[in-house]
Amino acid sequence: MGGTVTIDLALYQLRTFREVARLGSLTKAARSLGYAQSSVTSHIRSLESRVGMQLVQRLPHGVRLTASGEIFHEYTTRIFHVVDEMASALNPSGETEGRTTIGASALLLETRIGSLIRDCRYRYPKVQVSPRQLAMSNAYEAVRTGEVDVALVHGDCSAPENAPAGIVIEELPPLEVVPVGSTALVESADLATSLASVRVLAVDPDCASHHILVTALREAYGIDPQVIEAGSMGGARQLARTGYGIAMLPSESLRQPEEGHHLAVLPGLPRAQLGVRALWAGPELARAAVSAVCDVATRVGRETVTQMA
Repeated sequence: MGGTVTIDLALYQLRTFREVARLGSLTKAARSLGYAQSSVTSHIRSLESRVGMQLVQRLPHGVRLTASGEIFHEYTTRIFHVVDEMASALNPSGETEGRTTIGASALLLETRIGSLIRDCRYRYPKVQVSPRQLAMSNAYEAVRTGEVDVALVHGDCSAPENAPAGIVIEELPPLEVVPVGSTALVESADLATSLASVRVLAVDPDCASHHILVTALREAYGIDPQVIEAGSMGGARQLARTGYGIAMLPSESLRQPEEGHHLAVLPGLPRAQLGVRALWAGPELARAAVSAVCDVATRVGRETVTQMA
């Protein structure tokens, strides 16, 4: 009978590996963790030596996981989940604590995440939320690989045919988007003529909301506008203020005076309700901190939806 194979792994090395996998770069991982790059390289080499196989493939610009590295990363994620559960179980106060990484689409990052972090601090003071922008097309994969604990997406973000098993989809309060342009454009004497020279600004290329504007302009005014990627809500607002283009922006962001300055809702063009969803592992598998963040996420936006109703 063969003996049990034991692999001696250090948590600090696993943490380094997890950060390298998340960022795809030894340099960025070193900067994130506060290590010298030589230390990160040493941690990875030590892990590869102990498991007896290559985990990371070096590329001209960054790194990527090997097939063995993908398997190793999956188990590393599980290990840290268990460590977090142990820390919670040993917490004498019983208060939920830990860190949750939450990815969000461009629209949600600038409308819902601020309120989510504020509410989390109130309800769960020992839970830290780390937000980052996430392309909606990568949401399922980001949750599967552990790049994020929770992904917030909006609009028509259907599960891909090969969607990873075990990902829970939680319905959240919807997001209303409205057609927005400069106040000068809205107040122009001949709106149809003024609209003919503007572009449609796409905040998130994965979101179909800007297509609503394209279709409406074509059907109502016979205009076939050029679509420009704004990259962010801030970029879309700035371009819209200057009269360069029009965009579908969340109505709740326009309720803030500093955001709505020199912007107005365009008459005669449609509004839209975008479904919002949270993707995560679900309450049975997720860490307590992740479950707490998802619980708060289901509340954020309800007040706005109630006001609109």
